[in-house]
Amino acid sequence: MPRAKNLKEAYNNFYVEPLKEDQEFEDFYVQRPGHISPMQDLKDRIELTDRKEKYLFLGFRGSGKSTELYRLEAALDRSRFLVVNYSIRDDLNLSDFDFRDFFVSMALKVYDIARVEGIALNPDIEKDFQDFARKITKITEAEVTSQSSAGLSWSRIIILKLSREAKTRECLRKELDQKISDLIQKLNWMILDIEEKSGKELVIMVDDLDKLARGEQSEEFFYKNYPLLIEPSCFVVYTFPIPLAFDPRYENVRHAFASDVILLQMPVFRRNGEKHEEGRKFYRDAISRRIEPELLNNDVLEFAIESTGKLSELMEVMRESSLNALRMGQKSISRDDVATALDKLRMTFDRTLTKAHKEKLLEINECKEARDEGPDSILTRELLFSLTAVEYEDEEGRWCEINLMLRPLVEKWTRSP
Repeated sequence: MPRAKNLKEAYNNFYVEPLKEDQEFEDFYVQRPGHISPMQDLKDRIELTDRKEKYLFLGFRGSGKSTELYRLEAALDRSRFLVVNYSIRDDLNLSDFDFRDFFVSMALKVYDIARVEGIALNPDIEKDFQDFARKITKITEAEVTSQSSAGLSWSRIIILKLSREAKTRECLRKELDQKISDLIQKLNWMILDIEEKSGKELVIMVDDLDKLARGEQSEEFFYKNYPLLIEPSCFVVYTFPIPLAFDPRYENVRHAFASDVILLQMPVFRRNGEKHEEGRKFYRDAISRRIEPELLNNDVLEFAIESTGKLSELMEVMRESSLNALRMGQKSISRDDVATALDKLRMTFDRTLTKAHKEKLLEINECKEARDEGPDSILTRELLFSLTAVEYEDEEGRWCEINLMLRPLVEKWTRSP
């Protein structure tokens, strides 16, 4: 996927999806500045420790966590580690998510890796797990036979049933009310059997836990069930929604894990308002790898960077700008194209924010801080979850800023929040 040489290619190059393939990394990946990247931090910890540690990988949606996890998977020594890297968004119903569904999906992923790698599980362990999975999901042999004829694996059939059928989820949760420890025990038996037969250590990476449909779901999953998350007997990296780290309860969760590794957005401005040259270069390079410079009019790229300050948002704006320019019959992207794309995204924010949200954003804009344990702390977390407020970090520390896209609205809110 070379640099775009026309606007159609630009539109397709500015996709807002994680980089996964080797060629995508070679063409589009930009190394984050800094002495130690979050990916390198996790890699070092996994390769050096003698314990089966669990890690929290923090970051706002769109910060690039999925891409960094794919890099971590590729960087780990294949002769030492067996990696299960999956997204809960692909397998579970995020609008009706429960920790019991989650552990069933993890067990099925571990079961699958044995099949994919050609590892013959101990027959007793395999039968025990299959019988247990059939019991809690009430799946029949007729269903298995019917779906198998369509080329679906046994584990995939259960996952589809779990994600699509509310009745199956209800049945499973009722069965696991008193049996969740049994499920985790069976999971651990499979892990130990796979590691012994493969001679490798299993590493599970669970992506998109920060994309749970509501903030309350994330709180329920992590704050109430974190003791269960450290039970699997292998390495596990859990993506963690960074807004929850602004809650006092986070300290209880953090100490249960070996480490919390943070991936923050690269800043465009410093806390004092000065330009952050290193951050700007990161965003500039991310765009320049995807498009030939002659397709961008003067100052277009700097305008887009200063108006977003968030990688996924910048990609989305450039994609919309490419489309705007194409519709106008242009050969390159103009500042007006970017402004139109920004207005479209900005309208969504302005339409959905309440008066209380706007007042809180004005406060954040003034003090550059969002850590609030007062009565409006829930309001603060809502702004962070929605990415209306964004946390940054550089060599001088951390601070919070309103989404740069909303800056033109600040004066309007100041007059009438």
